[in-house]
Amino acid sequence: MTYTTHDVVIVGAGPVGLFLACELRLAGLSVLVVEKRTNSDGMAETRAFVMHGRSLEIFASRGLLDSFIEAGQKTDWWHYGVLDTRLDYSVFGRETDQNYLLLVPQYKTEMILFQRAVDLGAVIIKGVQVDSIDESGPYVVARGFYSNNKPFTASGKYLVGADGVRSTIRKIANIEFTGNPPVNTVMSGEATLGTAMPNPYIVHNEHGLVIAADLRVPSGRTRLNVFASDRGTVPESVEVTLEEMNQSLQKITGVDYKLSNPCMLKRFSNEQRLATTYRQNRIFIVGDACHKHLPAGGQGLNVGLQEALNLGWKLAAVISKSAPASLLDTYEEERWPIAKAVVQNTTSQSLLFFASSGPEWAVREAIDKLLRVPEANKRLAREISGFSVAYPKSLDMILPDGWRALPENIQGKRALNVKMRLPDGMVTELRDYTQDGRWIQLHLPGKHIIELRPPPAFGNWTTVVEVVDMPDEEEKTSLYMCGVREMLIRPDGYLAFGRMDD
Repeated sequence: MTYTTHDVVIVGAGPVGLFLACELRLAGLSVLVVEKRTNSDGMAETRAFVMHGRSLEIFASRGLLDSFIEAGQKTDWWHYGVLDTRLDYSVFGRETDQNYLLLVPQYKTEMILFQRAVDLGAVIIKGVQVDSIDESGPYVVARGFYSNNKPFTASGKYLVGADGVRSTIRKIANIEFTGNPPVNTVMSGEATLGTAMPNPYIVHNEHGLVIAADLRVPSGRTRLNVFASDRGTVPESVEVTLEEMNQSLQKITGVDYKLSNPCMLKRFSNEQRLATTYRQNRIFIVGDACHKHLPAGGQGLNVGLQEALNLGWKLAAVISKSAPASLLDTYEEERWPIAKAVVQNTTSQSLLFFASSGPEWAVREAIDKLLRVPEANKRLAREISGFSVAYPKSLDMILPDGWRALPENIQGKRALNVKMRLPDGMVTELRDYTQDGRWIQLHLPGKHIIELRPPPAFGNWTTVVEVVDMPDEEEKTSLYMCGVREMLIRPDGYLAFGRMDD
């Protein structure tokens, strides 16, 4: 039997668990990640494959974006409820370089983040099933078995369940997963096409809905989501056959695609669930362990990555004793409402997805007309992309001496990447300073007196940048010209505190 002790134990080595491990290692914490899968044989290659703009900004801030661009396919549009009028992501061009989304098969996302976590020093063990947790002592002790049935034990100051929608950790921690049962189900999986198909491919008519994409995976399979109106209430537990999917696909599209070589054919539903809490003492949950919803627009993975980003720096601050334990309460306070909003918007899209009656098609037409209004289209695109996320409540429990909350109109907004001229004339960008996950302390342009400036607000966990000028778009620079002489940006890239000269 092995026994190891770490600062944090993460159960689940999907994209969210791996990214959390990366964030914790940036802060110097010891991290163990355990995963029940031993390899990816027999697993679908695509799975969660939609990477939205805010996630891409996050990866850019950590120096990972190029790897994802190389692994994926760009598109500057996406859909809302598979309506004919698409969401136009190109409209964000002035405020972000990531005014698009990437289609990245999940196996590539996991490869990139796995290597990143290993390079940073995380310990990752596969073939481990955790089935019990003991919090009675000074550490959280996780016990279970390796795939060869040998016992496994590890402990950490905190434990995080990143083990998916059927989370074992959530169940062990007795965290309720409340919501509504499914109404409709969709056939999903990967298969080889015998006839060429447009890419990506969306068809919606009285017979049902098809969303398909060729993500250029090694097997050559295409990802298929097929909702057949005459099969739309078949329970998730009923096995999907290749013949059933092929027949439904042909009925909806009018083409026999001669499917073969299938992988992980299954059904998913529009069941709605949300964890009642994200924390139970020293146990946290993150990602799909926190929420279940119709995967409309591919939002689930992106919400999970942002949860990991939020939790990571807070755990690091508390474990390193640079912040009080009350900071950990803000993980749920900040992220739970956002997950609730995603569950709500995917539920509303459910009606559009599964329209089968005259009144439902009339609703689709009405919403489609609204999306033709540029401002309405941009507002929904901002929500789905994750660009609308903000944390307006000041984290007063970590407010440094001499600092204060920022003006209400910018407090907690995401820090837009901006060009900055330094005293030596060099022009850099904000993201040049964000790769190590530290606080950013900006000395903003103005007539403030250098000699009176305070030391770094969070000591060694602070990068101080002297800014002489911001030669960039006014839409970006106006965010920083808000009447403060200095500004603190959180490790997760949101505006935190401001300071005027005394």
